[in-house]
Amino acid sequence: MIDDAKTDLGEMCDGKNKKRLRDVEKIFLAGNTQVNCKADLKKIVEEPCLAVCEDLYDKNILTCWSSANKDAPDRAYVLIRYESLDDNNKKIADDMIAKGILSDEPRYQFDSFNAAQEYGKALYLCINTTPDTEVAKISEKLCQIAAAFLPQDIRYNVYTPQYLLENYFASGGNKSFAFPSLKTAICGEKDEDIKPDREAVLTSIKIMMKYKQETGLSADDMREVADKIGWLYNAEDGRLYKDQETLRRHNEYLKEHLATNNSRQQASTPVISKER
Repeated sequence: MIDDAKTDLGEMCDGKNKKRLRDVEKIFLAGNTQVNCKADLKKIVEEPCLAVCEDLYDKNILTCWSSANKDAPDRAYVLIRYESLDDNNKKIADDMIAKGILSDEPRYQFDSFNAAQEYGKALYLCINTTPDTEVAKISEKLCQIAAAFLPQDIRYNVYTPQYLLENYFASGGNKSFAFPSLKTAICGEKDEDIKPDREAVLTSIKIMMKYKQETGLSADDMREVADKIGWLYNAEDGRLYKDQETLRRHNEYLKEHLATNNSRQQASTPVISKER
């Protein structure tokens, strides 16, 4: 009887001490807040959405907005950049949209800080909540939905020679050259924030791309572009990466992908016994 009473009391205390949505303060930051590594997510993502954003980060999928706090207690959501998905994950996303698990309606995509037409299509991953919903439960449900997505190679903050050649006039007459057209909350910048020397650099790259349309870009050309914009040239695949963290994520994916493929091949290889 005494042990049972202690158990009941412990469960009651645990229930009272569990953090709920009404206890979560709002983090308000604009969509162009810099995120340079996974640890930075803690600075800009509210606790109920943190685990799912970290999971998607590890899968090299870009999240661009999230919300779960006491000021908007009726829902918890994360916005995923559709263009950051590879073909496999786009198929998964399309299937989830068809089933009503995700939404791609424009009205859900961005608020006044991020125009949908500028930043592209977003996927709205959302669950209904109340002020009394436990933070742990919110996190668990969001992660369960995002679990459908597969690890992929990183597709943003990366330039290929083809992208540069095809988009050297991508600004459509605007003053600045878009790097890249897939704008992100990580490296996006506004026209008025571009310094004169930066504009001169982008103009020189435009000219370079114009004269390379027929011959294509060589390794030396890509190194030159990397030096001009402060990115990294990766000789192994001939692409430019925004920084060491982006290159690390690419290499990590290749390492895990290779290990997974090797494991599958070993599992599918028949064991042939020798006859005596």
